[in-house]
Amino acid sequence: MDPATQDQWTKALSSLTARKSSKTETPSMELAHATEVVTKVMYPSLDAAPKNLRVKGSLNVLLRKGLGRWIGDWMLDTYRKAALEDLVPRLEEIDSQYQEHLASGLANEESAQWILPKFSQLIDAIHRRLFVSRQLTLIFDTQVRTMDNDPTLQVSSRFMADFSAELAIRLPPSFDQIAHLYFRTNFRQFEILQSQMSSSADITRLQWDGAGGSDMMDTAAPNDQYGSDMIKTSIVGQRLSKKRRHVMQDGRFAMDLFGDDKNDAIVEQYSQEVLDQPGIQESEELTSRVGPYLDLCQKLEEIGFASRMTHVVTGMLYEEVSGKIFKSFKKNWAVATLAHGKKWMEDIILRFLHFTLLPKKDQEDLTASKRFKMWASRLEFYFFKTFGDLRISEFFDIIVECPESTPAVNDLKTCVEWTGQREQLQISILAAMDKRLLHPGAETKNIIEFYIYAIKYLRIMDPLGVMLDRTARQINKYLRTRDDTMRAIVSCIVDDSSDLLTNSNEGIPGAIEADNDGSDDENWVPEPVHAGPDLSSARRKMADIISVLASIYDTNDRFIDEFQAILADRLLQATDFNVDREIRQLELLKLRFGDTDLHHCEVMLADIAESKRVNSNIQSLRPQMTVSTTIASRYYWPEIEAEEEGEFELPTPLQEMLDSYNAAFEITKPAQKLKVFPALGMVDLELELDGRSISMQVQPIYAAIIYLFEDHDRWTLSDMASKIGVREETLESKIQFWMREGILRETSRHQYELNEQGHNLKEALG
Repeated sequence: MDPATQDQWTKALSSLTARKSSKTETPSMELAHATEVVTKVMYPSLDAAPKNLRVKGSLNVLLRKGLGRWIGDWMLDTYRKAALEDLVPRLEEIDSQYQEHLASGLANEESAQWILPKFSQLIDAIHRRLFVSRQLTLIFDTQVRTMDNDPTLQVSSRFMADFSAELAIRLPPSFDQIAHLYFRTNFRQFEILQSQMSSSADITRLQWDGAGGSDMMDTAAPNDQYGSDMIKTSIVGQRLSKKRRHVMQDGRFAMDLFGDDKNDAIVEQYSQEVLDQPGIQESEELTSRVGPYLDLCQKLEEIGFASRMTHVVTGMLYEEVSGKIFKSFKKNWAVATLAHGKKWMEDIILRFLHFTLLPKKDQEDLTASKRFKMWASRLEFYFFKTFGDLRISEFFDIIVECPESTPAVNDLKTCVEWTGQREQLQISILAAMDKRLLHPGAETKNIIEFYIYAIKYLRIMDPLGVMLDRTARQINKYLRTRDDTMRAIVSCIVDDSSDLLTNSNEGIPGAIEADNDGSDDENWVPEPVHAGPDLSSARRKMADIISVLASIYDTNDRFIDEFQAILADRLLQATDFNVDREIRQLELLKLRFGDTDLHHCEVMLADIAESKRVNSNIQSLRPQMTVSTTIASRYYWPEIEAEEEGEFELPTPLQEMLDSYNAAFEITKPAQKLKVFPALGMVDLELELDGRSISMQVQPIYAAIIYLFEDHDRWTLSDMASKIGVREETLESKIQFWMREGILRETSRHQYELNEQGHNLKEALG
């Protein structure tokens, strides 16, 4: 109240007090007493509530004298000053302590315990001041309405607005940070308490200091119905209506998510499971332990801090969610962590939010319930979004760790379906491949292995095959620039440890027949807008891993030629003529590429069977024959290239055995002629060194080298090259084999001798 008004008010009271009483007028003594009572309550004692009857009577006296407007102004001004005198020092004190806390640089939980009692005391003081002052203003408004005075004289609404505005102005700039520290400290205590209740079978005397007190409680065992008492707030993203499933850039729902839409599945589900069923509530035991904290949250609601503190609390919870995800789930791919995270969200985050925003469960508060449901949905969406961001950033490494990381892929699929981060995942994997895979430093074999794993995982992520199509285009474009691409692909497919030939359809939905019309399929859906224009959904779904790899080039010819070359190498090495594995692989490939393209491979396998029969016939004619050959049809096998040593002089015993075999073959197959490639064969040796016998299987060139030492213990490189008939450079590299085995040693430059003692022989044979 300005000085002029206050002076006018004082003069009016003095004039009224000096007036003589009459029969129709309140006596001056009564007026003076009424003024004294009302004046005293301008500075109420906070220890006890005012006596309503005396105040009401006094106000009646003053209102009948026409002093209502002056009384209202004086009350507002007096209460404002009294509140500031009481609260401003408290605000300055807690701000000073908070600055000291920041200056200390301590970030542990114990260093922040001071905030609990201080913040609680501050809110208590604000609440008491507001409660007492508002009670007096309500009494005044009641008397105004009773006496049919001007309704503009009512001051309770003006008081609340003035009080809130004045308090907001006086709050220190760090008040929100102080509140953040308070709620975060409470949250950490709540998380520990909740974990103890969930894991301990016999809990006694747990302490909750949430509101700054130190209430110790004797407790029994946890409620057996605790599991059923949890807030059941698992919000299923797939049920979210499409018109409301829009995502803001910060990963949160738009503000109108929980409007008055009766068709919103999440709102209906949450209302039915939590708010509309009294039986599904917090356990009484837990509620009793957080009672002081609930009281403080209720006081925040009553003093008009609900909206401001809601943003503080939810901001803190966003930080906790992010911290939990990056601390507990980062690089944890071998197990499904999403379910654990959702359980933590329900038990800790949403429950704490429920306590904070709905502290009075016995009273129905539609506004608070609506606010809680909105923030609960935002937090759960933020959890899925942040979890998805983490897994997307790790997706390249997750592919590398296939198949151990399959649980992480399933978790990511759930997040992507919930949040719509499919395009983000696609961009991330393409960028990661460009940076870490598709460059000259990576081996072709490693690129192919990554490609195979990526096909498996992208099929899980996107059964329609759109993501795989875009990823394959980029890998295929790069692989076409490498000469050994197809050989690496075929090697991976026919590798003994690979199961691609039998399980290459892994992750592909049931058989889908291409239907160009699309009119007869009841489940037909349009192509995704981001699908490639030249690849139909039927082709994307039907293509198995081998077909995807073979399609790197426009035709399958390169794949067939490379498979034929690798098959020839393996058949030539099959000295026991056991080709069951090759036959099985060929039959599986024929299912994909047809019999025509693989006809040459069938002839090659038939030659192996024929070779086994011919060798058996020759050995029956000449039982002493120890030579066994692989006979290849000239026009069906890849061109057989001789080794770098070319033609060389075979040891005499070996040459005699080959001549004997050739003579027997002419008898068995007179219409055919053999051309021998000795460099491609193997020789069984038995070496006798200083009373020791060593058995080995080596190529003929190595047998020719060691056979020279049958006659002489020492040879020069030039003499051996002249005797065998190969270049010195080639022969020197071959001699290294016998030196590594400890059979030969170099006494001087290009001079070698037999190592009879074999000092390195035992270590070499290991």
